[in-house]
Amino acid sequence: MPTGVAVACDAGECLAVYLAVETGDDEDARSASEVSQLARDAAQGDGWVVSFGFRQPVMTCPGCADGRGPVRERGYCRRCMGRVDTESRCVYCLRQVEPFRPEAG
Repeated sequence: MPTGVAVACDAGECLAVYLAVETGDDEDARSASEVSQLARDAAQGDGWVVSFGFRQPVMTCPGCADGRGPVRERGYCRRCMGRVDTESRCVYCLRQVEPFRPEAG
């Protein structure tokens, strides 16, 4: 079964999460260090800012890095999981988001 890795914003009270990478199935063994690096690279490539705290990288979402955060309302933005406005733009990271279409069922 495929598993994934998420990156969370380190800014205080921020709810931003980036669903960074799919690591493959159980037979595709990777070290925790390798998976963490893949997640950091993916998030950084999508506008997250990496800095270094005490012995480890610290990730900051695009909204907090640019002063529009912290993300306080969850929504459908793939980049930070922030709320999306009526024009399909994330109010935190300003990413244009495909309009949400609930599955028929």
